[in-house]
Amino acid sequence: MKFRVIQYLIPFLIFTISIRYPLKAQDTLHVLFLGNSYTAVNNLPLMVKNMAAAAGITINAVQNAPGGHTIENHLSNTNTLDKIRLGIWDYVVIQEQSQIPTIDHYRYNSMYPSLIRLKDSILAYNSCTKIITYMTWGRRFGGQQCDGSGTYCSPDFRDFNHMQDSLRSAYMQISDSINVQCAPVGVAWQQVINDTTLILHQGDNSHPNLNGSYLAACTLYSCILKQKTTGLSYTAGLPTSLALYFQTIADQTVFSNNDDWNLTIYQPIADFTTNITGNVATFSNESVSYTSHMPTYRWHLGDGDSSMLQNPVHTYQDSGTYMVRLITSTCSIHDTILKSIRVVPPSIDTQLQWSFFPNPASEYVEVMFQSNSNIVLPQTIELKIFNIHGQFVQYEKQELFTATSSIRIHIRHLPAGLYFVRIGNKTQKLLIAR
Repeated sequence: MKFRVIQYLIPFLIFTISIRYPLKAQDTLHVLFLGNSYTAVNNLPLMVKNMAAAAGITINAVQNAPGGHTIENHLSNTNTLDKIRLGIWDYVVIQEQSQIPTIDHYRYNSMYPSLIRLKDSILAYNSCTKIITYMTWGRRFGGQQCDGSGTYCSPDFRDFNHMQDSLRSAYMQISDSINVQCAPVGVAWQQVINDTTLILHQGDNSHPNLNGSYLAACTLYSCILKQKTTGLSYTAGLPTSLALYFQTIADQTVFSNNDDWNLTIYQPIADFTTNITGNVATFSNESVSYTSHMPTYRWHLGDGDSSMLQNPVHTYQDSGTYMVRLITSTCSIHDTILKSIRVVPPSIDTQLQWSFFPNPASEYVEVMFQSNSNIVLPQTIELKIFNIHGQFVQYEKQELFTATSSIRIHIRHLPAGLYFVRIGNKTQKLLIAR
């Protein structure tokens, strides 16, 4: 839980503390994987599903990953389009063919425009679907990557790291551009390859072996569930110590660079400000949502009342401190903020003018009030009368319902003499004569 302390004053309003509550992962998710052999080898979606099961979470993992397929190919793939039309997906994980992001011609003329079109198609059937780009890894020894005709080629990468840096740039550029999350699988691979002698590639120096697929599954799990894999019992048949190492690397990669991978881009951020005049609080909703789906709001106003309006206006019956909670929700993802506000109505003695008639008086006296426009009505008026010796002799309590009003006080029972009448902190003289 994150705490954010605010301590500043506005007339009649005090923000004292606000608390932000983290997201809770869903316990059932529908995830569609669109890719090619990098996704299909070792059945990566099944690994992610099994990893979630070890955490007590059910994932319906479905894939369409024909060998060599590009994102552009998926735009015309009947199987892909049929699955998208189901509109049930919480997440769609999209993997580009391994060479295309490193070749400028295909990066900008195929990968990027195709991913934009695919995103639009997915959201047309479910505006709550969250998209994750699956960043792949470099070839084991780098090298130049060319299309089948040799017309368009990448740079001649000197090693794995050189090619991986190109892939990272390609995936993050488009992910940032279209506001989607990125799973940094290739970056996790890079850390393992640079820190150990472990091999993650198959003999073709391209596809993943079991080590590589398991590391990819750990990374994708953390990006989808927003929680760490470290300590999960599912190992895909790897030695427990090796699986734990891959889990640790995946968690470090994902959660030490939250901003880099747009990890929380689908999370709404609840926030509001308040302006108070008298007993009336006007709430200005400043929540942020990065999805096209319209957010919903629920306010708990601290006095038992609630509201579903975006910017409610609420009248508090009593002065005091109230804890106001705003829950902002987008596509079953929630963020809550809690703020303390102080309702302090304008003081009667500074906002309300009053006088007597008649004065001197005999049987009764009319107390006439003249308030300015800021006074909140109705207002409870408490009047106290003291004799010349300072002794309390009479008390009146009445409601003032109009801005200009008067109340009648009977004084026939009081002996003639000089008295003092107090309302709030103001005192005026009253002479009773008979």
